Order: sequence, then structure tokens, then C-alpha cells
Amino acid sequence: MNTRSLILAAFAVLGMRTAGAAPVRHVPPADVIAGSNLELVAEAPPATPKLVAHFRNIGMGPFATLELVRRDDAHWVAVVPGAQVIAPGIEYYIDAGDTPVFATPQWPHTIPVNASESAERRMRDLGRIANHRSRIHTSGEWVDYGTRTISGQKLIDRYYRLDADFSYRLLAYPLEELRVGFTRLLGDTESTDPMVCSQPCTAQAGYRVGGWFELGLAPIEGVRLDGRILVMATQTGFKVGGRIEGRLGVLDASHVAIGFESMADVGVNGYFRLGWGTVPGLPMAATVEITNMPDNDRPTGVRLYYDIARAIGHDVRIGLRVGYAARNQAVAGFTGGANATVDF
Repeated sequence: MNTRSLILAAFAVLGMRTAGAAPVRHVPPADVIAGSNLELVAEAPPATPKLVAHFRNIGMGPFATLELVRRDDAHWVAVVPGAQVIAPGIEYYIDAGDTPVFATPQWPHTIPVNASESAERRMRDLGRIANHRSRIHTSGEWVDYGTRTISGQKLIDRYYRLDADFSYRLLAYPLEELRVGFTRLLGDTESTDPMVCSQPCTAQAGYRVGGWFELGLAPIEGVRLDGRILVMATQTGFKVGGRIEGRLGVLDASHVAIGFESMADVGVNGYFRLGWGTVPGLPMAATVEITNMPDNDRPTGVRLYYDIARAIGHDVRIGLRVGYAARNQAVAGFTGGANATVDF
């Protein structure tokens, strides 16, 4: 309670005692969370004249009224509905039989209204993304594991991958984001399938069309779990796949992430990524990936690549990727790619 309200309450109680009436005592709440019900409790004997609370949002129009109802023999209560409890605060006074007993219409008491924890978190997230809740993202990369020669036969081992997706940040925690996207992954790699050729040769692998849906869950601020379901048309028919990523930090800034992706007939990959956003407008990341793509019959290889992006204004970002890939110590190839992001 502030000093002014203490003085007013003291004079009100004193006035009632002088008039021979029993005192009314009220201790105001220190604060209240926005959207929650606000209880105003007064202690008074049963014979007290009708108690009425007059309230409004700070400085907004005339006072609304609520009659206090008996809770028990000594206590009376009025409940301000949560829909009317909004920032920055509620100001009110209480009278008994039209005589002020706590604060006055001229000097009402003020209770600060604080945002809820989820609302404060949403405000921080909206500030971080400049109120842009939608995003379009596209990326493409080329992965070359190098070319081996066996019995005079050159065996190339490479693929390309294209991704495009749309995401919307719901910020309805723990559900933070929804994403839908398209992926195409095609390449040429060694085949030992006798139905393709009688000796090791190069054959096409991967898939032309794949659609996916992803949920981004953030039960705790700064901790994110992404889960994806993928349906694709591979060389042998329709197949399913999926991806899961756990991340600590902010994707577009400093973070640590670990993930796993599996695509039937195409292969699997696991990766670890370290990102940092210490240079404003220039996020970077380094990733180590272990994979057998683009064919699940290929030996496991290792990829190491580095991403760097440049923000163009507040809405657009362009990124580049460089690195290398190898399945053994003797042969290695180049990894490169680019991506673009538009927020709105």
C-alpha cells in the first residue's frame, strides 16, 4: 500500500469510529497478474452498511462498481473479472453506505498489473523477431564425396539437395512454431546391385519429391525440440522418414544443436552444430555430420561444413555454405550451398 492510501485508510477508519460505527479493514494486494481475477477482501462486522468497490483501469473513464458479498461472519469480498485486469494497473476505492472506508474517488488506490510469465516471454520473442511471425526459407547444397576409379571404371559419389519451407511462429508455448516444406534429394553413387550392373558402377539414388510437416516445441525459454515427418517418392516407391533436433539457444544466433534424420532407402545422418551470433547481422555456424546418404547401402561418410549469413535489412537474409565430404581417407570432395530467408 502506498503512503497516500495508508493516510486515507486511517482517516476513513477514524471517521467511522467517531460516528460510532464499527471499523472496516482492508489490506490491498501488492500486485496482480494480467488476466487473473482480482479479489478485494474487507474485514467488517455483519451490521456494516453495504460495501461497494469502485474500480477502473488507471485513468480510463468512470469507475465501475462491485458490491462486496459476505464470505463469512467477518469477511466480505468482491472479485474483479480477469478480463478487466489489464496493464498497467487497477485503481479503486471502497465505501460503506456511500462513505469512503478505503481511499477516495479523488485519491484512489493503485494496484500494479504485471504481465504473465508467458506474456512476458512472448513479448521478448516478438522483440527478437521484430514482430515477424512468418518465414519463407529456401536452400540448396551440393555434396561431392569425390570420384574413385576401380578397374578403369570411374565411380562418382555425389548428390544435391533442395529445400523450401514456410513456417509460422505460434508462440503458444510449449508449441512455438509450425513448418511445412518440400525436399528434393538426388544424386549418383556406387551401386553393387546385380539388377543394375554386373560390376560396381554408378547409379542414381535419392528422391525427386518429398513433403514434410514439422513441430517446434519450446517448453522452456531457450530450449527447443523440432520433430519432422517426411513422405517421399524414392526410386522404389513412396517411403517415409523423419528428423528430430534438440537445440539450446537461438537458431539465428548463438546455439548448440544435435540432430538425427532418417529417410527410407536414402540413408540416415546425425549431426552436431555450433552456432554463434557475436557479430551483429552476421550469424555463423560450424557443423559435423555423419551420414551414408544418398543411399542407405553406401558406407558411412563424414561432412564438415561452415555456414555464414548476412542480414539485408530486417526482413531478408542470405547465407553461404562451404566444406568437404569424405567416405575414406583417400578420396574427398567439396560441399557448397546457399540459402535465403524472408521474414514477414
